[in-house]
Amino acid sequence: MTAIWNPETSLGDLIRSGQGQAASRYLPALHVTAEPYNPRHELTESYSLPSSLIGSLGNEKQDLRPWVNDPTRFIWDGNVGLFRAWVLTFENYDNSLRTWLEVVSPDLNTWIVNRIPFYTADLPAPDMWGGCAFIDERGTAGYGAGAVIYIVSVPAGDPGHPDQSQARFIAPALGLAPVYDGIVLNNPEEGDIVHAPGMDFRDPRVDWDDVSDQWVMKLTVGRGIAFYGSPDTKNWTFLSLIDLSDWQQIETPDLLPMTADDGTSKWLLAFSLKTWDGQPYSTCGYLIGTWNGKSFTPDSPTPRLINHGHDFYAQALSPHDGDVYCWAWMGNWTYAGKLPTKGFLGNQTVVTKLGLAREADGYGLRMDFLEAQEKAYETATDYQNIRLAPSASWSPGITNPGVCWRVDFSFLPLTGTDFPDSVTFTFCAGGKADNQTALTFDMQKRTVTLSRARSGSGPVPSENQAEMQAEWVRDRTAPLPDALLYSVSILFDASTVEIIINSQVYLSSLILPPDDAFGMALSVSGKNGLLLNKFSLFC
Repeated sequence: MTAIWNPETSLGDLIRSGQGQAASRYLPALHVTAEPYNPRHELTESYSLPSSLIGSLGNEKQDLRPWVNDPTRFIWDGNVGLFRAWVLTFENYDNSLRTWLEVVSPDLNTWIVNRIPFYTADLPAPDMWGGCAFIDERGTAGYGAGAVIYIVSVPAGDPGHPDQSQARFIAPALGLAPVYDGIVLNNPEEGDIVHAPGMDFRDPRVDWDDVSDQWVMKLTVGRGIAFYGSPDTKNWTFLSLIDLSDWQQIETPDLLPMTADDGTSKWLLAFSLKTWDGQPYSTCGYLIGTWNGKSFTPDSPTPRLINHGHDFYAQALSPHDGDVYCWAWMGNWTYAGKLPTKGFLGNQTVVTKLGLAREADGYGLRMDFLEAQEKAYETATDYQNIRLAPSASWSPGITNPGVCWRVDFSFLPLTGTDFPDSVTFTFCAGGKADNQTALTFDMQKRTVTLSRARSGSGPVPSENQAEMQAEWVRDRTAPLPDALLYSVSILFDASTVEIIINSQVYLSSLILPPDDAFGMALSVSGKNGLLLNKFSLFC
């Protein structure tokens, strides 16, 4: 390793094991986020900092981490008993150059910000986009078995010519700062690969492929995904391309094997996309298919969505101990950077566990929150077998659950198989402006809609205010599976809400309710009643 890595000047961990996350009205309990406020961020008069928060900071001019967005896969570091992951951030508020921020967790539940591990001075231009890290267990890269390889998209030249290429960084172990080892895959420029218009050549995800006995890199090329192969992570050969032009722009490609509930082996190709049904979107889709070591063939040409919410982008899939986990950036490029209310400056979703199940028309993903996430709450209140008459409503006997809570409930028809026309759960309701967020189940159409039009503050005024506001108030609707029992889990975490229904429908959205909007209620509409089988509130 001494050829590229100098142990005398290396940067090691800054982890302080007793650090943890402080409970705060402005800091989520479960979501990796930037600091609760950056006082240097541009705030209008109506979005000024609360005096109580300024006092807790001690210095209104203090620099705080200004922004986080795309996450990477995480890696288990057995030497210290921590998962390590990285998220895109900036060196400082006044510097638009991107870098990676390392975060660590013992359980994929509580995350601690560790440090910015990368030296960028040796790069052609000191700017970093997405990428991945992995352990070279076979020693194929020539730095010994166990060396850590980072493949990162960087500008190939000076900032005036920022065509993206793939750089390699090397470290002898996790917890040590990786050192730049050069560009290993140059930008092909427009024409060499049909769907690579120069700039869009990024977000490498690299895995060892037992099918072809080599490393395989998945790369975004703007309108599709390119696959490359390598024996040593340095010399790469083009393998194939999958055209996803109808859903452009495509980013953050993941390709992993999965075993379905019927024992069938399949491959999951996941990616983020900016359009859906002809509309601007910020979400992630997936295809299920086969991989032959060179190309991916989908079972169906039309992607499905991993998440139907407003804010779920740049997913990162992480295999660990035979399971596959997923998290993503909770953001939407229509209004990204325009939500300083409550100090929101970007965060990730919680980590979810993915499964694969056989369905009538193929295979579909299953998503579940982690059991450990319940440990973030101190108390639980359970209600069972609550009978709701037609057009009735019900509220739990808690007037203020706080700013970080979880609700799990399930419902079925009161009698027979006939549901009410609709079932609506409202939360973060109340306040002077009569705010609320609503999750509405249309039992006739078998759809579920998340509405945040009245959820509180939206984007701050700007030159694109009309477009941003339209996207902010637009409802998000997802198809419901046909069932007689619906199980719903909802995480509200200061400025985020994440919802999973029957492990098949997943919605993640930002909401910014006022401080006095705590109410929640469940109501039914139509001639039939409802049995609320169970309602559990953790806070």
